[in-house]
This record gives sequence, structure tokens and C-alpha cells, in this order.
Amino acid sequence: MNFTRLFYKYRKKKNAKKIIAKVSLIGNIPEITEKTSVVLKKGSSKNDILIHNNVMLIDCTLVSTCSGKIQLGNYVKIGQNSKIYAVEKIEIGDYTAIATDVTIVDNNNHPVNPEFRQYMRTTPHNSDARSWIHSDHKPIIIGKNCWIGASVRIQKGVTIGDNSIIAACSVVTKDVPSNSIAAGNPAKIVKTDIDQISAPTTCKDFNDYVASRKHSGINE
Repeated sequence: MNFTRLFYKYRKKKNAKKIIAKVSLIGNIPEITEKTSVVLKKGSSKNDILIHNNVMLIDCTLVSTCSGKIQLGNYVKIGQNSKIYAVEKIEIGDYTAIATDVTIVDNNNHPVNPEFRQYMRTTPHNSDARSWIHSDHKPIIIGKNCWIGASVRIQKGVTIGDNSIIAACSVVTKDVPSNSIAAGNPAKIVKTDIDQISAPTTCKDFNDYVASRKHSGINE
């Protein structure tokens, strides 16, 4: 192994250690790449970010402020340059994958009121007036086994049901039912009942997996 590879391996390990100190692990240590970051602000602590088994954090950013909760289920993947911003609660279910450049934010960042916004502009960068807690905020719930495409934005108060897909570049402002595909800005439902679509038969490993589950009597 050459010096460059050793150097990057060392930096990755060092960053992972720093990230782990800022989160609560419910399961094993996640895969954490070198540019992943976790930010705790305005009273948030490691207890506000819960990470379950076999999670992948790929050069992404998790931010909790004012004790905002972030929970990542088993086998969740957060892709490169994706950002999760919580002042209330963001939950991501088991097996869900978040692609690159996705933004998931449970608040409006700042109040809508013009007078407040004008006042905010006169305050220092880290002033209380700039805290997300003063803006409208609602929880975001993303179900199990969802696929969130590249450059998607998910707004406050949204629930996305199990197995659903959000097409690339969509802006999600309303709930998405389970087993659906949503696309567009604002996102609209373009397909339903995707659980009824047949799986491909071209992958031998998958075929063996399905056969083993049937043999074991596992139907879910």
C-alpha cells in the first residue's frame, strides 16, 4: 500500500472517530467517508442523532439544532453532498437510500414575516434570531425501502410511505403514499402500486435469495 492510500485511510479513520463521538449508535459502526460531517448546534447533543446497523454515510452532512432529532434505520445510505437539517425530527426507515445532492429540511430556515427577516439581517451570524427554531417546522418521516433520487428536496411536514421512489430533481411538499413514484416540482404522484411490478429475473443471486426465502416460508 503506497503512502497516499495510507494517508487517506488514516484521514477516513480519524474522521469516523470524530463523527462517532457526535452520534448515538444503536447498532454497529457505520461506514463513514472522509468528508462526512455532523454538526450539533444550540443545545443539540449526540443523543439527538440515532444511527442503527449497517448505515453508510458517504460525504454527507447531518445537522441537528435545538435538539432536533435525526434517526437513520438499518441499512440506510446517505449519498455524497446530501444534507439533513433537523430542528424537530427527521426519521429515515430501514433500507432507504438517499442519492447525491439531496436536501431534507424539516423547517423553513427563517420566519416568513418581513419585519422579523429584516431584523435578522442586522444580527450576527450566530445570533438567536437566526435559529431555525423560530421558523415554521414539522417532522419529516421517510418510510422503509424508499429511493430518494439525486438533487431531490424534501420539505417540512412530509411523510413518504414505504417502498416509494422520489424521482431526481423533485421538490416534495406533500405526502407520498407507499408503493408510489413521485416526480416534479412540486412533486406529484406519477405511478402507484409499484410493489405489483415484477422483479427482474436476470440476477442469479437475487433469484437464489427469493428461492431461499420461499423455502424458509418467509413471505415479507
